[in-house]
Amino acid sequence: MSEDEVFQPLSDTDNFEDFDNQAEEEELITAQKVLEIVETAWQNELCAPEILPHQEDMLELMLGQLAHMEENMKELDKNDFRFIVHQMELERIRYVMASYLRCRLKKIETYTRHILNEEGTRDLSDKRLSPEETKYAREYADNVEQYFQQVALQYMPNVQRAEADQRIVRPNLMSHVFIKANVAVPAVVVGVDDEEVDLTAGSQHIIPYQLVSDLIYKNQAQLI
Repeated sequence: MSEDEVFQPLSDTDNFEDFDNQAEEEELITAQKVLEIVETAWQNELCAPEILPHQEDMLELMLGQLAHMEENMKELDKNDFRFIVHQMELERIRYVMASYLRCRLKKIETYTRHILNEEGTRDLSDKRLSPEETKYAREYADNVEQYFQQVALQYMPNVQRAEADQRIVRPNLMSHVFIKANVAVPAVVVGVDDEEVDLTAGSQHIIPYQLVSDLIYKNQAQLI
């Protein structure tokens, strides 16, 4: 086997089954497309004030691809310049994935009760947290509440249990964000006075997040 055949990073010929596909026929997705989805999810998560749907399936596919790439790299000479380039690309992808998960963890810890309350109102197919994140959020919320009851109330005896809802921290969904339209979207409401604009593909705008959140979910736009 030649060195050129050892490592084919994120080739368009490497296909995965698209776990999100609900059609009867299986749809294949390239490794390069998986990486693009993960990078877009990372960028959206960093910029969005609320927590977005977890890309658990895409992360699992990307981890599998990284393991495959690392295995192939064992046959390359570590002094080969291509080995160094491939190693740098692996580290870049790991950073993106770790940063994505850290960002979500920070939001869970900041908006714990709000996120759990919202999750409780959603159907199973609409859940935004992974099972592991849900477990962590519940344990974190219980620990915070236990601390508040055992320690904080000693210094604030007048605080009642009924005031728990007042302590829930919620994200500011009306904060302004930068978006880039992936496709042309007509008649998008961009103001409290129902002002509408037509978004052209590739155009960039500053708009309150809540007014364009549906576009993010539908991948018609992305945060930048």
